[in-house]
Amino acid sequence: MSAKAPYVAFFDLDETLLAKNSGKVFWDYCLENKIYSPLEISYLGFSLFKFIVGFDETEDFVRSWASVFKGWSEEKMQQITGELFHSGIKPVIRAAAESEVAKHKAAGARTVILSASTRYVCEPVKDHLAMDEALCTALGIQNGEFTGTLASPYIFGEQKYLSALSYCQENGYDLGKCYYYGDAYTDRFVMEAVGFPVCVSPDKKLRAYAAQKNWSVVEW
Repeated sequence: MSAKAPYVAFFDLDETLLAKNSGKVFWDYCLENKIYSPLEISYLGFSLFKFIVGFDETEDFVRSWASVFKGWSEEKMQQITGELFHSGIKPVIRAAAESEVAKHKAAGARTVILSASTRYVCEPVKDHLAMDEALCTALGIQNGEFTGTLASPYIFGEQKYLSALSYCQENGYDLGKCYYYGDAYTDRFVMEAVGFPVCVSPDKKLRAYAAQKNWSVVEW
């Protein structure tokens, strides 16, 4: 990697680069196209219920979601998400986000997606916006099929900060000179660490926290 870039601009995916949550877009697409079996729908519905009522944490729900893909071929996932990008993801890429990515690219910065979503959703967005990299949650694969497990830490909450820190340390960047764009209170860990946190149409808790910290808030 070239060390010429002066800094890194990290961008969250869901409700930051995108106007919607990609997980919801994926769910709706799979229901519409009858990709999930009735049993899988029931299982995921119950898992979502446990998360909503507070019995499970976000990571518990994501691990349940990942288990549904056990036995799926990676080729099948790539085909689904390729079609999904054109029909459901590309139309909700925010114009303001696209402009902001372009601004940082023009300044010579590296532009990186930092997201809890998988690469099957993140990488098409990265390629469309001509960004440099995507740091995202990996699904386990063996012999071309999903194992139903995660193959990396779940890049959410404090893990986002750890992933950004590791990326900067490995590639010679000062996290304190970097940007991070995010929308949720759970993004505060990485926002505390970067030099330029930007809250994008933030949720209620992040908006209040941003006011205390005097962080930049933009409405995209």
